[in-house]
Amino acid sequence: MDNNLNYYELLGLKQNASEEEIKAAYKKQMKKWHPDINKSNDATTISSKINEAKEILLDPEKRKDYDEYLDKKILENYEKYTKVKKKDSYNTKKENYEQEKVTKWQYLNEWLKYAKVSFIRKLFGTIGVLLESLLCFIIKHILIILSYVSFFVSYFIRLLYSYLSPILVILFILSVGMFLTNGFNQTTKDNPEIVPTIAIIIGMYVLSYVLPVIAKNLLSPKIFDLLYNKIDITLFKYCVGYKD
Repeated sequence: MDNNLNYYELLGLKQNASEEEIKAAYKKQMKKWHPDINKSNDATTISSKINEAKEILLDPEKRKDYDEYLDKKILENYEKYTKVKKKDSYNTKKENYEQEKVTKWQYLNEWLKYAKVSFIRKLFGTIGVLLESLLCFIIKHILIILSYVSFFVSYFIRLLYSYLSPILVILFILSVGMFLTNGFNQTTKDNPEIVPTIAIIIGMYVLSYVLPVIAKNLLSPKIFDLLYNKIDITLFKYCVGYKD
């Protein structure tokens, strides 16, 4: 007997064999391969494998895991020799699961139909869901508006600086000349507006580079994941009393 046979082949069974068929096949093979009966050198090894087969195939959980292992092995061999990728049962189950996923509105509809709670509880739950959905809708659009405003303000500042750059360069040179000639203290005393003006010009220029970063982060998947998967879904679960 081939020692590399799987447990079903070892017992001479098909993979869909019933429990009774497994027990009958086990008795039949042990009568043939038990060391007290069969004196061949392989008898001990094969009878041990037959016992393993019985233990695995008569335990529902172990048999399920073993069947999955066999299916995976068959799939690997198929892909190895045919060089063709084949969808396995896991992927099929995953696709089916994805198709079965429901939206929160579908869940709310089922909750209103079948939840064993009072009408008042359902009413407040529905109001809560509508309010939290409205809140997330408002937050989403505020984020979008802020991001676009940040982008356009940045664009306007850079455009303005591109036109005013010759004037700004001249003012900068004059300011440096005044600081070098009269000293910092005397210059700021005679022209108290010079420091705030310089600070505003530099601040606006820096802001033109900071705003696009803010806009990008406001529209990032991480922010919307936080908004919908953390805030929206958490509030929704609280409203309908959903427990994981």
